[in-house]
Amino acid sequence: MEGSTPAHLGTGRTDARDSTERAVTTTRRRLLGTIGAGVGVATLGTVGGSAQESDDYWTVVALPDTQNYAENKTSYAKDQTEWIADNADAENIVFASHEGDLVENGDDDAEWQYIDDALSTLDGVVPYASVTGNHDYVELWDRLSGIARYKERFGPSRYAQRDWFGGAGPTNGDENRDNLNSYQLFSAGGYDFMHLALEWETPGSVDDSSTPLGWAQRVLDDHPDRATIVTTHSYLRDSPKRRGRNLQEANNIGNTGQTLWEELISPNEQVFMVLCGHWHEDDGEVHQVSTNAADSEVYELLANYQFGVPNGGNGFMRRIEFRPGGGSDAPDRIQVRTYSPSTGDEKTDGDSKFGFDLDFDARFGSSSEEPDEPDDPSATFQQGTDGYEGAADTMLRAADPESSYGTVESLSTDGDNPQGTGYATQVLLRFDGIVGLGDSQIPPGATITEATLRLQTADAGDGAAVHRLRTGWTPESTWASVGGGIQADGLDAVSEPETETGAVETGETTVDVTTSVQAWVDGARNRGWVFRPLGSDGWDIKGVRSGTPPTLIVDYDPRDAAVGDADGDGDIDDDDVTRIQRSIAGEDVDINRTAADVDGDGDVDISDAVAVDNFAGGSQ
Repeated sequence: MEGSTPAHLGTGRTDARDSTERAVTTTRRRLLGTIGAGVGVATLGTVGGSAQESDDYWTVVALPDTQNYAENKTSYAKDQTEWIADNADAENIVFASHEGDLVENGDDDAEWQYIDDALSTLDGVVPYASVTGNHDYVELWDRLSGIARYKERFGPSRYAQRDWFGGAGPTNGDENRDNLNSYQLFSAGGYDFMHLALEWETPGSVDDSSTPLGWAQRVLDDHPDRATIVTTHSYLRDSPKRRGRNLQEANNIGNTGQTLWEELISPNEQVFMVLCGHWHEDDGEVHQVSTNAADSEVYELLANYQFGVPNGGNGFMRRIEFRPGGGSDAPDRIQVRTYSPSTGDEKTDGDSKFGFDLDFDARFGSSSEEPDEPDDPSATFQQGTDGYEGAADTMLRAADPESSYGTVESLSTDGDNPQGTGYATQVLLRFDGIVGLGDSQIPPGATITEATLRLQTADAGDGAAVHRLRTGWTPESTWASVGGGIQADGLDAVSEPETETGAVETGETTVDVTTSVQAWVDGARNRGWVFRPLGSDGWDIKGVRSGTPPTLIVDYDPRDAAVGDADGDGDIDDDDVTRIQRSIAGEDVDINRTAADVDGDGDVDISDAVAVDNFAGGSQ
């Protein structure tokens, strides 16, 4: 709900489809154009969401503000979600997005239970998401007043096991600010989509990934080939018809709808639609077509019926249908309808029933052209993905110093385990074989522009200090076998931590490990990291053997020389180490001195031999 404004306030890694799938999409349109409706998408082999594709179109549902339904305990919200569940196949519903203000009073547990029950109907049926609205905080308009009830029910833990859930963020240790933004991935009609769910008056800057707006930009950067829908609570106004230009948040924290457009929406061509609620100065619905920085159209839709029709909205919601071959001025069409499952009524005025003609292939990225190569190459390492099997982890436990935990799926770093004993647990994690001359490896001597460790948090906690290890270990190592746990003393591990995470919550947690990876490509031995606890509330991490193992993503700038490949045979192995050692000993051997001079000091000496031995796996 918009309400009255307080008087004191003023203002890598791509998902590209291959050429076969692109051909299928083109064929599908040709068939639809010649034989009409009734051709199932699945029949033609395209990729769908969780719903079965049973017609020639697919549907995204937008759920406007439900706050009055929650306060008055009417049936409307449950009617909406039951209709979605019952019609998921018939209407080919591939996603549902709640536009915020789930409840009227953010401190009322009964209202939260009401909306939790309603949205639970969608669990296991269709992918869905929600965003925070100004009413969802403990105190209206106050971002700092508390958001625990929303996060308990609609935070990342709700969706962590869903394969369409991409993650949440950012995480900086502030319980009122962390992980309120999320993204979801789904496919329909042969196209890959992403949905970005952004909190009310999304704060921050696109240049700072620790802020919500910067986190959103990073997600877009990581999924450049996903046509994207953005949902945020307050964005477009109905009167005057324009994006919001004045902040309403009581602490002046956040960005207006106009700023969101200028900083995030317009510069990112993949964003083709923005959904929002909140405003209702007139009838609570409006739409406009804007042109972004790449001269592509963006469809901006406001829907909020709480004051425009009786009973707080009468259950009206938006059905956004994507109809291949349905356009008059272009091959395809997005058709928007406004419908109430509670009454069976459909609003048919120009702000309620409308559409946009466009070319799905051109707008959603299914072209025959190959995507541009990124400025910097990237390498991704995750156990069991693309043939990579080099990850290892374990837990060291002071309370059970002789036991090995190298086969568990979840690992804990904790300063008090068991509780009340003061005993610590530590996590060890390593990605072997990441440096080398193979197609999927990082070349020795590269400049690391960014290295990110992505972890799935199974249970929130105080987090950890992450140190680069210097001592060897195996998954069978124990607290006792490493001499009483890992010390950050410069011997067991580098004294200064790579980072300190601060408190973490369930969902995706990211750790910047650029410094460590740079050290390894410069020739240091890769022993991985130790996670040392920051407090007595343990942080549980999903490990290498879990369904969502840790992921290491590295962007780098390669050097021209094949550093370390002293014999020039295209790989780095024991032969290179031996050749360098013989050269140091004064023997007359054929050696590529540029490649052998790993540290670039102009000499080939023992430090270079050690570095190449590390590249080769330390067999000598």
